[in-house]
Order: sequence, then structure tokens, then C-alpha cells
Amino acid sequence: MKAVLTSVLVAVIASILTTWIMQSNDQDNMQENTAMVEVPALAIDYDLILSQLDVVNLDVSPEPEAAAWIRLDAGTAQSEQKILAPAANSACFLTHVEVRGIQSPTDHNACTITLDDFTGYWQVNATTGEDTRSELFCNARCVIWE
Repeated sequence: MKAVLTSVLVAVIASILTTWIMQSNDQDNMQENTAMVEVPALAIDYDLILSQLDVVNLDVSPEPEAAAWIRLDAGTAQSEQKILAPAANSACFLTHVEVRGIQSPTDHNACTITLDDFTGYWQVNATTGEDTRSELFCNARCVIWE
């Protein structure tokens, strides 16, 4: 019983000290923040930035002829990927997401773009979850620079 009372007393004292320290730090921070210093606005030279970019040619890739596609009534968790463009000089975005034949609220469909670490290429992915019976089409394009 003596150990329990000692623990409670130590906990109360620690709480009071912690609260007191935090309040005094907050007051110190408030006093420091009242002395504001004006900083001049940063001037950005966009023409200089554009002149230093190393982009000679900017292009948009065609959509892959075959979309990443998962058939209707697959019923098992599936994933299909289509290779897009090298990641070193491109950025990709989804252009086509189509879901057909949703059977239930638990159907799980996802279209994503990921980087294949082995090849260094972007790829578009169509993914369905377990017991998903709907059909999924995903496609993407990429902005490519040289």
C-alpha cells in the first residue's frame, strides 16, 4: 500500500512540474513571436529558370493500344500491367478508367501508375480484389522530355 501511495504522489508531482514547465515555455515562445521581422518578398526570375532547363523536346506518348484489362467475372484477385515510358525523362497520368458490371458494394477495382524498379519504366496497373466480378480497363499516357 505504501508503494502505491508513493507512486501516486510521484505521478502527481511529475504532472504538476510538467504542466508548469510547458506553460512557462509557451509564455517564452509568445514573447519571442511578438518581435516580428519583415522579410522582403522573394523575387523569382522565371525566364532565368526556363533558360537553364535542359529540355530540348517535349512530347506526349500515345496511349498503349491495349489497355490493362481484367475480364468480367474473374472472381479472384488479379493484376495486369502495361509498360508506358522510361521514368528518367517522363511523367505519366491516367487517361482512361472504365469499370463495367459492378456486382456488389464489395467489388474492389483500382487503376494505378507505378514505377517498375527493375526496368526503370512507368507502368499502368489494373487491379481487382478477391471476389470482384466487375470488368476493369485502365490506360495512361506520359509527358516525355529530352
